[in-house]
Amino acid sequence: MKHNQLSFRHKVYYAMPEIAFASVIAPVAGILPTLYAKHAMLSVAATGLIFLVMRIFDGVTDPLIGYLSDRTRTRIGARKPWIIVGGVLVMVSVFFLFRIPPDAGAGYFGAWALLYYLGNTMYAVPHMAWGSEIIEDYNQRALVFSFRSIASECGTLTYTLLPLLLFYFGVVRSTEFTPEVIRWLAYVVLVTFPVLITLNVLLAPVGHLAPPERTTIKGVYSAVLHNAPLLRFLSAYVLAGAGYGFFAALFFPFLDSYMQLGDKVPVLIISMSLSALISLPVWVHVVSRVGKHRAWAYGWIINSLCLLPLAFVSPGESALYLVLLCFSVYGFSNGVSAIAPFALMADIVDYDILKTGVDRAGSFYAFLYLTAKLTAAIGGFALVILGMFFGYQLEEGVVNTSFSNMGIVILFCVVSGALQLTAIPLIWNFPINKRRHDIIRKRISQRLERAAHLQH
Repeated sequence: MKHNQLSFRHKVYYAMPEIAFASVIAPVAGILPTLYAKHAMLSVAATGLIFLVMRIFDGVTDPLIGYLSDRTRTRIGARKPWIIVGGVLVMVSVFFLFRIPPDAGAGYFGAWALLYYLGNTMYAVPHMAWGSEIIEDYNQRALVFSFRSIASECGTLTYTLLPLLLFYFGVVRSTEFTPEVIRWLAYVVLVTFPVLITLNVLLAPVGHLAPPERTTIKGVYSAVLHNAPLLRFLSAYVLAGAGYGFFAALFFPFLDSYMQLGDKVPVLIISMSLSALISLPVWVHVVSRVGKHRAWAYGWIINSLCLLPLAFVSPGESALYLVLLCFSVYGFSNGVSAIAPFALMADIVDYDILKTGVDRAGSFYAFLYLTAKLTAAIGGFALVILGMFFGYQLEEGVVNTSFSNMGIVILFCVVSGALQLTAIPLIWNFPINKRRHDIIRKRISQRLERAAHLQH
């Protein structure tokens, strides 16, 4: 059976759980620690230690879950059972994490955060791997992952708009993220996530059947080390991801402390999310014209240049419209990074299947997911450099020196983009383009046809 077309409704069913899933990712990592510090008994130092433990935990669980999902064989496929269990763990942990009891300390937050990240991986890694299996066509894969990205952006907008909507309807007294707003977000997720997962599991196609031979732990690491396209891809992803890590870590300090636009941050986040959402159909078209690797490189180039104008404007309200324009362009150009790497990884998985006869999609996407988490953590070094070398201080009322201000401008506007530019040579002439992928898929199909013929 050929898997070169997928109906619109099947793409929707595949992608829809991302709406609920994505709506809690940023709050868990970026909002809950502050709320627990302000309204419970969690210290800043304990928060840092907990998230360090989480990344070590991810280093074990991400590859393990990818490996186990590759070995799973059930009537509903290899990925759906993991998505069900992962979704349940996410919902249970969200229920407790988003309550924020006044007496909650490091033990409470750490235990439920650990369960959340376990469920997060059990859902996300198989879901990405499944996306590579429900369609085989080079361009159609980009379209499938664009649906997933649209759902994810809708999830981001859900948590961003929620405090504004609650304030508008008089449920809360301000537009800030408070424990009450977070509880409402939990209610939204606990109602929608099980419905969306149920529709996903019952109505989305399983995808192509995995080769009968199952992977082994030794086989996974051997396949990674001997897969030149994968190593090249991950190297580019690390460099570009480090640039985005700098951007993410300095996003709020740059706007709030340096540009003095802290009250405009929600508007800027919404503008970026909407720009990314609008960009996705455009990037799907670009992928079909120039290929995933070139489209991804074009996005990096725009990313790297669009923040430079902010280095030449004075802080304050007068800079708002230029800041809004630059961040909207950034959101638009970054939209391709929500499509190209995931679709490109699917092609790399096919290359490995051709070489080894084993489907390791779960393991390969696990390495991608772990790499994304680690590169995001690299952003923490930006804050270290900003504080220790440039002497920049974030405390309210502190007047930073011109040298300190220069430091945050250089790190945010220049270094974040420069890191992405260094990745372009690795991805510009990526060896698996549409023509080569068509050859790979043809040879895999011929192998499967020969095997089926021999069985009969």
